[in-house]
Parts: sequence; structure tokens; C-alpha cells
Amino acid sequence: MQKYFVAKEGIQKGPWTLDEITQNIQKKTLTWNDYIYDEKSNTWLFLFEFSLLTESFNRSFKNPVQQNKNTNNFDSYQDRIWYILKSNENYGPFTAAEMIQMLQSKTLFEHDFIWRQDQSSWQRLAEVAEFHTDRIKELYETSFAENDEFQKTFYRRKFPRVHYKCELLIHNKHKVFSAESVEISAGGASFIVENTDFEVGSQVYLHFKPGNDVPAFNATCTVVNKNENKFGVSFNTVSSVARDSIDKFTKKVAS
Repeated sequence: MQKYFVAKEGIQKGPWTLDEITQNIQKKTLTWNDYIYDEKSNTWLFLFEFSLLTESFNRSFKNPVQQNKNTNNFDSYQDRIWYILKSNENYGPFTAAEMIQMLQSKTLFEHDFIWRQDQSSWQRLAEVAEFHTDRIKELYETSFAENDEFQKTFYRRKFPRVHYKCELLIHNKHKVFSAESVEISAGGASFIVENTDFEVGSQVYLHFKPGNDVPAFNATCTVVNKNENKFGVSFNTVSSVARDSIDKFTKKVAS
């Protein structure tokens, strides 16, 4: 019987069987947010993220995830099949259109974990093909071009984004990196940086140098998506003066 190493608060334990791991979760000596070493991917995963524990995790909620009898004929975009993990509780099921609307309104982020029944494990939304930016755009142009509700969903943004080019510095508590911004909004930005990799969900500190009509400003951010050397962040803290300047700039460019 295969055994696995787990880690809690930086201390490695085991190796244990899956039954032993489950028993420790039930006894609360482990939590679903502790880690398990996956030899196949050669990395540490959250226990809830490990495919062989998915069924147990889905049964652990106050409201267990409902299992559909037939998954062969569902529509991954229009049927209510998507679940979201927030604060160790599941929410759903939602349609993909509702998920996209939550993305637009910033109540759902690319680093959040989501699941549907044909997935082997919970995955970050950024890793699920249905919610890649190019797939959403394709979906709009082909399937929903005449659907008023989807058009509202697709275009609804709390903060308009515009192209914005300036130099910036990034600090991740370990090292400082030089980067160049690509887009900006009052709620976040995207940038290109070479020879490094920021994990989705990680915290970074950004210093934007002056550019166009936006003064220099600092912001603490969460990385919400990545595509090769391009990263997107949402602003956690930024001064009201900077936010107002960015808001005026984006509205001016977008008009």
C-alpha cells in the first residue's frame, strides 16, 4: 500500500497511507490546508488538491458537494456544475457565465480553487481551460454574440483596463526585480518581467515609476494570473491619490 509524506507548519510527517491521513484530518491533527508530497508532479500540494483525496474532501463540507449521476451530456458553460472554494467552504453550483460575471466583479479570482464532477481534483481557476482569457473571448464571439445577458457579463468590469507602459520595481520579500507594465486599472495591473516566476496567489510589492498622466505610486498586490513572463495582479493597498489618478487616466483613454 502506497504511503505519502505530509507537511504541517513546515514539519514533515509520515510516510502515511491515505487512510491514516484521512484519520488524522478527522482527529484534526491535520487540516485540508496542510500539504502532501506528490511524486508524480514532484511537488507539494494542498491535501484538498490531491486527486486521491478529492472524494473525501467533497464529503467533508457542511453541505457536501452533490454528485450528478450523468456527466456525459452536460454543457460546461450553461449547466450549473461549477463549485468554488472560499474560506474552506464550497459554494455552488454555478454556470460558467455566472463564474465569468464573478471574475469581472472581482468576487472570484484566477487563484481561487474550483471544481466540477469530471475533474480529478480541485484546481485553480487559472489552470482550467474554460476560463482562459482567449477561450472566454472565443466563447463570446461564437456562442454568445447575440445573448444580451452574456454580453453584459462579458463587458462588465468594475475597473476599466487600458494599455499603460512604464517601468516598475517588484519586491517579493526576497529579491527586487525590474519590470515593464502592460495594462493598468484602478483595481490592478499587468506587467512583463524576465527570468523569474511568481506563483498565483502570492503577494508582491510594486513601485510604479511616473508615466503618462499617472504619478509614481506604490501598491501591495496579489498575483492573480500568469502567462509565461506576463503577470496580472490585483491591488490590495494603494493610496487614494494614486487610485484617483489611475481612474481618471483609464477613463480618459477608454473614452
